[in-house]
Amino acid sequence: MMRMPRLIRRTWCSAAALSLAGALSSHAGASPLFELTGSQIGTGSFNARVTGASAASTYFNPALLAHAPSSVDVGFMVLSDQISMKLDGRTGGIVPERVGNRGSIFQEVDGKLEPIDNATVPTEWLENGCTPSEDGAVCGDPRFGARPRQGESSSGDTRGYVVLGLVNQILDEHLVLGFYALLPVGNFTTANSFYNDEREQFFSNSLHPEMYSDRLTSTSLAFGLGSQIVERLSVGVSATLNLTNEADARTYVRDPIDYNELFVSTNVEVSASVSPHFGVVYDALDWLRLSGTVHSEQKFTIDTGISAALPSGQESDTTRTSVHSILPWTFGFGTAVDLNRGATHEFGVAGSLRYALWSNYRDRHGERPDHDGQGLGWSDVFSGSVGVRHHSGSVDTFLDLNYQPTPVPKQIGRKNYVDNDRVGAALGGQYAFSLAKLNFRAGGQLQAHHLLHRYQKKDDALIEDELPDDAVDGARQPIPGAGGLQTNNPGWPGFASDGWILGGSLTLSLLY
Repeated sequence: MMRMPRLIRRTWCSAAALSLAGALSSHAGASPLFELTGSQIGTGSFNARVTGASAASTYFNPALLAHAPSSVDVGFMVLSDQISMKLDGRTGGIVPERVGNRGSIFQEVDGKLEPIDNATVPTEWLENGCTPSEDGAVCGDPRFGARPRQGESSSGDTRGYVVLGLVNQILDEHLVLGFYALLPVGNFTTANSFYNDEREQFFSNSLHPEMYSDRLTSTSLAFGLGSQIVERLSVGVSATLNLTNEADARTYVRDPIDYNELFVSTNVEVSASVSPHFGVVYDALDWLRLSGTVHSEQKFTIDTGISAALPSGQESDTTRTSVHSILPWTFGFGTAVDLNRGATHEFGVAGSLRYALWSNYRDRHGERPDHDGQGLGWSDVFSGSVGVRHHSGSVDTFLDLNYQPTPVPKQIGRKNYVDNDRVGAALGGQYAFSLAKLNFRAGGQLQAHHLLHRYQKKDDALIEDELPDDAVDGARQPIPGAGGLQTNNPGWPGFASDGWILGGSLTLSLLY
């Protein structure tokens, strides 16, 4: 049987990897999963920016590809998020049912009565749905459904992911191609928008973890090249995909109450761009490695155009932008030290430090957290990992610890960005063996992330008053219950959050 020449075989593998990346690109977005779980192949784990050269280095530090053996990697990962939110009981702030009768409440503006803003509903409607009342609420059919506070949680899910990797030495260590992907089993990607203030009352009327939830469902993939340009210096470049979905929905509203009569025409376009990432590795000494990385901003954007035409001859249109799975510019530095190189039991330590520009964050509705002028913007933060490595014969093991402080300030205002400081640990290893003249590595790891308890008390002076104190009826008489603060903000008067994210994986690598 003829065997393919080595260069042809490597070129074929490279083409296969690029074809796979292209086939998955229509579903791929940014890579929050990579940053949360670290490397699932080899021994890189939370310190994959500086050690554990493997297919996962494609994302974390493509310069390490020059130190990775050629391999095809497959595996399976499970991740369970158990994030708890406890909301303080409401001690007031009730939006009265009278608000349900929109035409009977006014506010005096320049001596004239103007209808109040309708960006709120009676609190009773949210808890129990709209029912006719003696206080002025008039409910037609179909009626406003109940949305009890914190009735729709977005945590408590266990998800599975396929792990794929490829390292292919095209020109030995001088040109190495890498590919790494985590593919959710089931839906490739979900993107759920929610407001982080009182506007969420019209939807889930609940709080949601800002950094997890749907961010754990994104298809994550990276492809890139690494090269050892001189004996002790390697560089690399890789990319993840940024998608922009443009959806245009044109409607003709025959009946504003019965949307079964709605005419709809839609147009959807998807465009892709890449977020480049760069890495460098310098083996300063035989036992000392230094690394540096730059990851550019990653995100998945949906631009939704909405237009409505009415039988009366009126027509209006607007565009809304949603931003999902965003990761900011991140700069990393790492070092790995071999403590007793060449011994029967080799030990090493590794550490990495990252600096992320979270101050540029955009939420799922494309808004900056400080856009309301309350001065509660996010912060740029450092995070870090440290770990130990052990090698003996065919067995490699590791233990890593990780700390990620939250960039989110205390949510004392109208915003409810739920996030916590996070500490994590990962324990795992790999075993090398041969079977039928083929070389394999079987690997596995367990990891746990603890979201540290955080309590946030609201400052009533910073909360949106959804019913003006000077609201009056048509006879200019005060509206009962309008005095003081009325709000349906689901995070008021305060909330606490904590929880766990638990995971594990098994992988098998064929070395060639």
